[in-house]
Amino acid sequence: MSGPGSGAGPDRSGAGAKVWVWAGVTAALTCVLYGYSSGIVAGAQLFYVPHFGLSTTQQSFAVSSFLLGAALSALTSGRISDRIGRRRILLLSGLLFGVGLLACALAPGFALFLAGRIVQGLAAGIASALVPVYLSEISDARNRGRMGLLNQLGLTLGLLLSYVVALVLSASGDWRWMFGAGAVGVVLFLLLSPTLRESPAWHHKRRVADRTGSADDEGRASVTDLFTSAVRPALITGAALCALQQLCGINAVLYFAPTIIKTTGLSASNSILYSVFIGALNLLMTFVSARLVDRWGRRPLLLLSVGGMFVTLVPLGACFVWDVSGQSVIALVCLLGYVAFFAIGAGPVIWLLVSELFPPRVRARGASLCTAVNWVCNFLVNQFFLHLVQSLGEGQTFWLFAALCLLGLVFIARKVPETRGRTDAEIADAVHRL
Repeated sequence: MSGPGSGAGPDRSGAGAKVWVWAGVTAALTCVLYGYSSGIVAGAQLFYVPHFGLSTTQQSFAVSSFLLGAALSALTSGRISDRIGRRRILLLSGLLFGVGLLACALAPGFALFLAGRIVQGLAAGIASALVPVYLSEISDARNRGRMGLLNQLGLTLGLLLSYVVALVLSASGDWRWMFGAGAVGVVLFLLLSPTLRESPAWHHKRRVADRTGSADDEGRASVTDLFTSAVRPALITGAALCALQQLCGINAVLYFAPTIIKTTGLSASNSILYSVFIGALNLLMTFVSARLVDRWGRRPLLLLSVGGMFVTLVPLGACFVWDVSGQSVIALVCLLGYVAFFAIGAGPVIWLLVSELFPPRVRARGASLCTAVNWVCNFLVNQFFLHLVQSLGEGQTFWLFAALCLLGLVFIARKVPETRGRTDAEIADAVHRL
């Protein structure tokens, strides 16, 4: 059975299928490391901030530097992987995670710690841009959805592990071990790295380039190809979905979770513990998405997800604007519902669609540019969320996110095609018809 756009797809029968499943699992380990590096800073900052005596600006930069590093590497990783292959750059991502995590764990001062965060961001940008592409290229059309969601499963598992590690080590306050524990995942990835096979689609492109002798032929795409009439609709759709994933407010709402939980009357003294529960819910609903994505399709899950997020954000905002009867219970239910709706669709399915919308020749370049948009929007939301809260108010800020979800719902209904079980040619035709 042919892989998507590969010309000669991977062997999907018997032992051959297991080889590619293991390759996909190994690639997804870089997403586990991405989730871990992204999440561990939340618990660790309770301890490294006083240790280094950081100002508010320095504390913010320790987080934002990770996001900017990720945006930079996401933007360039597609071009590099088209030259040297998917396998090599995924191996580079794993090694960069190891260097970055150990730099933070061993840092004698803030300068090296900050460098470690930037290196982790570079690794995360590679993983977020290339793992969905790699998983799509080693899958057939029938199993592309389930295989593609290994990306988001890895990310949510990494986040959950970071929350658990932070919770276990919070009693001692040993933030260095919080970062250092991530090296276990790096070692596991390196041990499994021999199972990481090169993408058949990439091999096909290189064979075409070698046969034609043309650097501008199918073997090597240019960034200008993304803006041609044949590819531009896919680029607009993919970039808009990646922006929506962040502008819907997921990271801001999670940032505000301890305050929301505090309104229920429960103690918010151990916010890390609540993060574990939210991380577990996120992972559970991603598993549900993996079960449904090849049954229901991408569009139904996205519409359910973004619509559900809109429905939960409206009463969540109302709990902060008005004195509503039972507001503490409503706020908690809305928070958990919001996370669940995000995890079943907007979280995993958008990454899957980005890996499917582009023609094979420009898939890595297109996914890289869309992923860079995602990281930039992530940075902007994190930078300006508190300013919005101060100028608009908590409830009104949640309503702003609800309005963006409503706009996203209209966009999905009008401009996002169904890709389930379709070939690359059928997907391209569907994109142009919308």
